[in-house]
Amino acid sequence: TCILDILRHVPRCAFSEKQNAVIHWALLAMGISDIPSEHTMDRVTRALQRIYGVASIRYKGTMGHIYYVNDMAALIAQELANPQVRKDLHFLPEDAGRRLSEAWQGSRWLRELDPDLATPMLRIHDQDFYVLEPVQLRDGRVCMPVRFFTRGKETFAYAWSMLPTADKSGWVIAQEAGVEVRTNDFLTSFPVLRETYRHHDLPDPCSIIGVRRDERGRLAPWVPEGTRGENRWRELAKGHRVCAFPMWLFCDDTSGNISKKWNKHNSFLFTAAGLPRRLVHREYNVHFLSTSNTAPPLEMLDGIVDQLLACQTSGVWAWDCELKEMVLLVPSVLAILGDNPMQSEIACHVGMNGKMFCRMCMTSKGQDDDEDDDDNSAGLYRGRRNRAGSVAGSDSEASRAKEAETMADMIERIKRFMKINSPRTRQETINILKSQFVEAQRVGGQAEYKRVRTETGVRDAYQLHFAERLFRITTQRGVARSVKEAEVMKTVRTIPRAEEGAISPVWRIKDLDPHLDTPVEILHVILLGFVKYFWRDAMSRLKDPDKEKLIIRLNCFDVAGLGFPPLAGATLVNYSGSLVGRDFRALAQVAPFVLHDFPSIPKESIEVWTALSYIIPLVWQPEIDDIDAYTTRLKQAIDTFLDVTCKLTPRWFNKPKFHILLHLPDHIRRFGPAMLFATEGFESFNAVIRSNSIHSNHRAPSRDIALAMAHHNRIRHLLSGGYFRQVEIFNEKDNDAHANELPSPTGSPWLHVTAGSDVDKFRWRCAGTATADILALN
Repeated sequence: TCILDILRHVPRCAFSEKQNAVIHWALLAMGISDIPSEHTMDRVTRALQRIYGVASIRYKGTMGHIYYVNDMAALIAQELANPQVRKDLHFLPEDAGRRLSEAWQGSRWLRELDPDLATPMLRIHDQDFYVLEPVQLRDGRVCMPVRFFTRGKETFAYAWSMLPTADKSGWVIAQEAGVEVRTNDFLTSFPVLRETYRHHDLPDPCSIIGVRRDERGRLAPWVPEGTRGENRWRELAKGHRVCAFPMWLFCDDTSGNISKKWNKHNSFLFTAAGLPRRLVHREYNVHFLSTSNTAPPLEMLDGIVDQLLACQTSGVWAWDCELKEMVLLVPSVLAILGDNPMQSEIACHVGMNGKMFCRMCMTSKGQDDDEDDDDNSAGLYRGRRNRAGSVAGSDSEASRAKEAETMADMIERIKRFMKINSPRTRQETINILKSQFVEAQRVGGQAEYKRVRTETGVRDAYQLHFAERLFRITTQRGVARSVKEAEVMKTVRTIPRAEEGAISPVWRIKDLDPHLDTPVEILHVILLGFVKYFWRDAMSRLKDPDKEKLIIRLNCFDVAGLGFPPLAGATLVNYSGSLVGRDFRALAQVAPFVLHDFPSIPKESIEVWTALSYIIPLVWQPEIDDIDAYTTRLKQAIDTFLDVTCKLTPRWFNKPKFHILLHLPDHIRRFGPAMLFATEGFESFNAVIRSNSIHSNHRAPSRDIALAMAHHNRIRHLLSGGYFRQVEIFNEKDNDAHANELPSPTGSPWLHVTAGSDVDKFRWRCAGTATADILALN
């Protein structure tokens, strides 16, 4: 039974019911007796999943679609109970100086993450020290830690100085006087200081007069989140450790079919940002949250954000298999990853075809463009030759019909492309969206709504769904204005969170700015962007005899030490419009050597390839020894690449990716080496989703795939030696999806189980050695 259960739920080996029946027949044919029937295996699987598995929670979205989300809290809790994962997890950021190789060394986690979401406490000498609570140091000073971090083998706290008032009636927090303190110098935690401050002739630590944010001395009020001046996590933790759990959240669309017919499924995945770079994108560490072939991404994100906020409100209880104790985890989203169209949609941005095409800054290309910015490498190449024979990057039939661009216009456009303009901000975008929703409610406001969207580049697909309902009312003909206004008010009352502007759920994610925290994705920008563009450009220039010569060069190229097999020259040349990322990864390394001395390829094109070949090893550098010197070199390399591209033909600057690349150095400084936020690992996981889609009955894909992925997760945890909470056996129910939907305000069965319980009474156990012996078989 155990072997069959594992066989039926190995992620990369999904079987249909007919295939499972054939396996059972083969076992019987080999003389194996007492084989459980298909019906018995289904009952066993449902029972095991109900007791030990992750729940799949049903949501009815605000747009009316049904979708399922696997329990985020349970998935996170399993990571700490898994010995294969726990030993590699990091919970504190690190100040590594100029060195940068991991996500926890980037400035986003080290300096920017909200203290409420970063690891808020440390246990030192049997005392629990929390951020945003007064702490007495060994030298008698009192300070307030804001965040903890490591430097070398020591742990430090960035803290605000606390100054007693002249009459010792209270304290003033001097935020402008931040200091770094070794945590070994911590002497007295807040609860102890609250009882002993009189013995040290100190003011009451609960009496904080105000906060001084600058040297002018003006005081702002201090409002603690917890009771009696405590950090709220102290009360929630009940004496247990509290750790941060930042995540890389990924969203993408993939086909649910094995054929070329497109069957779009939007999916959300995540992985722990606290894992080292060498592990973080392994398929083993990628977790499935949700998929749907009907619900759009932002509608699905609404349910995911509900779960995330519930986890951040109460914390997630987990069994730490190393410390052998319960700990409280605080999940957060470090960044949202995806291709450019998906990141634009997440950031409530109009996309790369709009006038304001950059989701990160206010850069304009002068007019809307009808370019199909195909991040999919299999997309057709829609370019045309210019007078010099180059394939112009974004000339479509619609754009050719537009007014011809003057030389002055072109120069101005190129200047905008080659610099970072004023950044977009979270609050500014929210204000624009709220004003747009007000316009949508006004009779005659549709034109202004569209004008603001074009001029600002702000487009919320979530809000637009509700705005279009209002537009259908306000644009009716032959209806009195007063009737329209009454109907609008009636409709607005049915729109979720209309008082907040019915804006995207991404703005509810705490401490996330989708303009800043959607880092440049190097797979789609560089490999499926520049390398693809210029390789197709080169192929369009070559005549058939030159192509034959190029094929021979590619076939004969010595690839020793380059990390890929011998090149298939005929495929790379004859099918240049259907290549994928791994093909472009190889071409980026060999193109300058195989394209030289062809008469139809100008010298400027080789210079572009040479400049691009200098950027690529910098971008794919796994460890950075000096981030300041590195970013200087990278910016210079990008500037050189843009210069030689412009020298080849300025028409390439219709492609927004040439501007997007300028933001990469800042993202590397904030999140770590670009390989950390590359999406190849997530992209490869699409095959697992597709396989489960193929083997479902297609009646409820979101439910069936979510349940299948939950089964995979249970098998992963079992075979990894992970710990499960012991529960009493109870009667099974027919539908494991509905059985997992426990009545809880949060929707999460795991949060429901742990809420109000004495978690110290939970008993934990892992599978026996027999499961490990199974993995040892060859």
